[in-house]
Amino acid sequence: MPSLRNALTALGVSVAVCLAFLLYVGWPTFLAVASGGVFGLVFLVVATSLGDDPAAADAAWRAAADDLVDRPPATEGGPSGSPFGAGPGVGSDSGLEGSTEQAGTAKPPRLGGGSVG
Repeated sequence: MPSLRNALTALGVSVAVCLAFLLYVGWPTFLAVASGGVFGLVFLVVATSLGDDPAAADAAWRAAADDLVDRPPATEGGPSGSPFGAGPGVGSDSGLEGSTEQAGTAKPPRLGGGSVG
C-alpha cells in the first residue's frame, strides 16, 4: 500500500505532466489527461517499490528471520571453502603429483552413464 506522501506526490506529478502536455505541447485534452495519469501511475509504482527506509526494512527482516542471521560459514568442501572441494591439482590428495600431462590438455569428464550407439 502506498503511503499518503507517495500518493500525493504522484498526483502532483500527474497534474504537472497533464498541464505540460496540454498547455505547452498542445495535445488534445484526452491525450494529456491519459499521459499524465499513466506517468503518475508509473511514478507511484516506482516510489512505492523504493520504500521509505531500506535500513529499517533490513532490520525488520533480520528480526523476523533471526535463525538465518549470523550463521557460521560453511565448512564443507575443501580448504578453499568451496562446496566442490579444492579442485584438481590442489592439495596432496589430488592424485596428480606425478602426472606428465600439460595443463589444459586433459579431457573433461563425460556426463551421463549410458552408452552411445
